[in-house]
Amino acid sequence: MHRNMTGITVPQRRGRTILLCLLGFLLALGLLLLWVYHGFSPVVHGEYGQGVPKASAFCDVPDAFVLADESCESLGRHVVQVITRYRVVPCLLIVRDTTAPTAVPVRVTFASGYEPTPDEFITELQDADRVGVRFAEEYDFSPAGEQPVRIFLEDGSGNQSEVTATAAVQATVDRVTVEAGSPAPSVDPFLTDGFQGELLDTITEEMMRTPGEYALQVKCLKNGRVFPTVLEVQDTVPPVGTGTFLILAPGEEAAPEAFLTEIADETALSFSFAAAPDPDSREIQDISIRITDAGGNATDVPAQALISSLGAVTVEAKNGPLTGEDLGHPEAAPEAFLANAPGTYPVRVRTAAGTEIALVTLVDTTGPALTPKEGPFYTHHGLTPEQLVDAEDVSAVTLSFLVAPDQNSDQPQTFTVRALDALGNETTATFPLTLAVDRTPPVLYGVVDRSGYVNEPIAYFKEAYAEDDVDGRVELTVDSQVVLSKRGKYTVTYTATDRSGNTVSKSCTYTLVEPSVTDAEIRKMAQSILAQIITPDMVTAEKLKVVFEYVRGQVHYTGSSNKSDWRREALRGYREGRGDCFTVYSLTRALLDELQIPYMSVTRKSTATRHYWVIVNIGTGWYHYDPLLTRVHKYKCFMWTNQQCKAKPYFWRFHEENFPAIATERFDYDTVVQMERDGLLP
Repeated sequence: MHRNMTGITVPQRRGRTILLCLLGFLLALGLLLLWVYHGFSPVVHGEYGQGVPKASAFCDVPDAFVLADESCESLGRHVVQVITRYRVVPCLLIVRDTTAPTAVPVRVTFASGYEPTPDEFITELQDADRVGVRFAEEYDFSPAGEQPVRIFLEDGSGNQSEVTATAAVQATVDRVTVEAGSPAPSVDPFLTDGFQGELLDTITEEMMRTPGEYALQVKCLKNGRVFPTVLEVQDTVPPVGTGTFLILAPGEEAAPEAFLTEIADETALSFSFAAAPDPDSREIQDISIRITDAGGNATDVPAQALISSLGAVTVEAKNGPLTGEDLGHPEAAPEAFLANAPGTYPVRVRTAAGTEIALVTLVDTTGPALTPKEGPFYTHHGLTPEQLVDAEDVSAVTLSFLVAPDQNSDQPQTFTVRALDALGNETTATFPLTLAVDRTPPVLYGVVDRSGYVNEPIAYFKEAYAEDDVDGRVELTVDSQVVLSKRGKYTVTYTATDRSGNTVSKSCTYTLVEPSVTDAEIRKMAQSILAQIITPDMVTAEKLKVVFEYVRGQVHYTGSSNKSDWRREALRGYREGRGDCFTVYSLTRALLDELQIPYMSVTRKSTATRHYWVIVNIGTGWYHYDPLLTRVHKYKCFMWTNQQCKAKPYFWRFHEENFPAIATERFDYDTVVQMERDGLLP
């Protein structure tokens, strides 16, 4: 036993044994490792960014390969497995970054006042790790000119490198672009902000009209340095031109530009036919001229060409056909062409050589021809030149008095008229004139006794009017004693005065009764009837015919009616279908009112018996219109003349002096219908 210093006794043999075992284990482990790593490099260094080394870096065993994942490519220590045919050997891969970053320096051009960043001075930066880029020192980039710039590079592993680039502070811009034909620019557009300078080259007018690039030099006034710049003249605006009409003789040729006017562009132009004229055609041809400028912009302009031996002819306009003599070719035969409208026209003409086209320009250089109109003309009528004189011309004529007549005198006198046509040609002429005196007053029509309704407006002028043998229709006035709120008989006086002051007056009696049927009821009844008998395609004569047949078949004659209330009788005729001539008249009146066909109410000229009907005028003159049918009266008085009404003496006798003249020609229904359809009735 061996006693140690603490006084504890330790077996000496046991301690020796443990030591020997430990040494043996280490020896065995070493031998094992020698056997395992025989021919292997257990520790291999790899460069960051180059991936895991191949198996040949770990051993020289053929067909060996390394088993590792993507994490083994990062910086640090990694255990990888090298696999051979007989064994798998773990090895240590130490990935480190020992390569400094690289970059290609560049020349950076910029204007003063711009602060570039370090990375703008390099390109193609290469390194496996992130790289910091900074200026190696502070730089002043405000002066114009070039200076070297050192750029310091350092990656994440501390590897460093440096490149030297160039900073070029420009006092000028790279280029100034202008449109061809614009004014030459000053030096200012070529300078960057903060600099003043002068152009060392002259920008000529020729340069400004010729597209291209022109190298210029600008001297910086701040430091005297000279900088390059470029003036670019471009042409982006296509040329313009207006096509014209050109007449060529057979065999004659013309350049494309001969067909153009108002050509405009800022650069040199060339011309060609996009569509050329056909030399064998004798028609007016549509052609096209292509205009191309120095910038390559092209415009196709339409024009026209005519190849003709007749050419262009100017002829005085006239109210007659164009002749060969007018064209200067008596043997030629123009097509039917009325030469009365100034202007330019292509006219086909037959000649010995065939049919050609002449371009005829009709001009009006002759003043209007004036002739006096036949009278009579009357004093106090405000006569105009147009009423006294006829003017003949190929264009519109304006007439005026140079010396006006005394329109209040019936003594012989003269007047002078000035005629001016639309083209400014003038004629003056003096004519004699003696004005007649109108002493005949107008004639009043339709001023007969009538009825109306209490508290309803009276249409005084619906069936009454005045006509003068000189003035035609003249204005009517009424002097009425009617009290609309009170039933009874009232006197109404109509008065008409012509322009010569001749006056006529006539009175009639208006009888007001209490209304038993409203106007709205009558209109509703009429609309209901017309909806059944009228079609949209009917003309007025056809409508008159169907209304006549309807009323004639609707009202059966009984010989009695209430002749003081026409509305009541119209409604009775519609509802009950019976009555007398007043009932027929009333129903007729209601339907004509709704159709807005002009009529006048007529009463028989008799003190013993009464008869009622209407006369109608649809533009053919006044005719009798009476749909009455009785057992003894079977006459069909549809648009009859006075002569036809004499078929039954005294039946349709009336006070003719109170009404306009009745037409004397028989009413031809079929002809009138066709005239209406053709729009020939007034």
